[in-house]
Amino acid sequence: MIRLLIAEDSTTVQRVLTNLLENEKNIDIVGIANDGEEAVEMCTRLQPDLVTMDIFMPKMNGLEATRRIMERCPTPIVIISSMVGSRDASFSFEAMRAGAIEVIEKPTGILSGKYQEIKRSLIAIIEKSVETRPGAQLSWLPSSPAGSPLAEERVSQTGPLISLSAIRPEVICIGGSTGAPTVIVEILRRLPGDYPVPILLAQHITRGFAPRMAEWLDASMELSVKMASPGAALTAGQALMCPDDQLLRISPSRRVVLSEADSPTLHIPNIDMLFASAAAVFRDRAMGIILSGMGRDGAEGIGTIHECGGLTIGQNEETSVVYGMNRVAGEHGFIDLVLPPWEIADTLMTIAGNF
Repeated sequence: MIRLLIAEDSTTVQRVLTNLLENEKNIDIVGIANDGEEAVEMCTRLQPDLVTMDIFMPKMNGLEATRRIMERCPTPIVIISSMVGSRDASFSFEAMRAGAIEVIEKPTGILSGKYQEIKRSLIAIIEKSVETRPGAQLSWLPSSPAGSPLAEERVSQTGPLISLSAIRPEVICIGGSTGAPTVIVEILRRLPGDYPVPILLAQHITRGFAPRMAEWLDASMELSVKMASPGAALTAGQALMCPDDQLLRISPSRRVVLSEADSPTLHIPNIDMLFASAAAVFRDRAMGIILSGMGRDGAEGIGTIHECGGLTIGQNEETSVVYGMNRVAGEHGFIDLVLPPWEIADTLMTIAGNF
């Protein structure tokens, strides 16, 4: 039984969420908080398995409530955002940086016949989120060191030493899912605006939020972060983010190709597809990084990069909110280096010195 706390000041949204979830056999709504202060108090007292958190509430907003809950009683938190304007989106992603593990849009369309679709989607998010480890992020984020020197040679998971001085990738692909947005921002914000290698980001996220995440990332760092568009060139000093409703491949001419999914079973964006296309075009000059996330998307694709001789990195278990995709890739022997986020950033900076 999943013990759920709803933090939401709108009585209308409270009723919608309650109607969607109250008859589910595996979900027990243990409380409804009307503001951020109540959310913190009730979470501390009731010890729920999961909190759904509104962003804009009286007395204390959802961002601050998330911070305090993660300090007092780390609990999986799903941000439910109205996604109105950049301010709402920015607060939502900052809440993820503070410890929330997912962001979804407030349920709409109930009266237009989408009730069952919305219900299935919401329940799937809840069931997935309770399997996360929010404390894993807290273990490194507040005090992660920066700029620590790295040895020129690192011991690979597969055995031989890897000389970082010999690594000169022409593209860096990063893939992640649950727990990865915070890792992505903490890695990329340590890179300069003139970083010499193009970066491509594939992040599993609720449809509609990828453009907002790109805006949030772009405002958080020197590096330019933009949504990928058809035909876009891969450019140094820029990270391109895969759309959340299309598949992205790299063409032989080293430009972005977007297409519709031809299979309902594919993750969109598809990390395997991105990684595999990078390997096909750049061979041993492709680099793959796989972060926290549920499932196995990305494991096969990063294996292709590994087989072509490109450097592959997996986020370590201790800092992963969900040790899933990176675990599968490691178990198959596809990962050269297993590193915490700050060492991934330091590795990227060391590699930049080779150009």
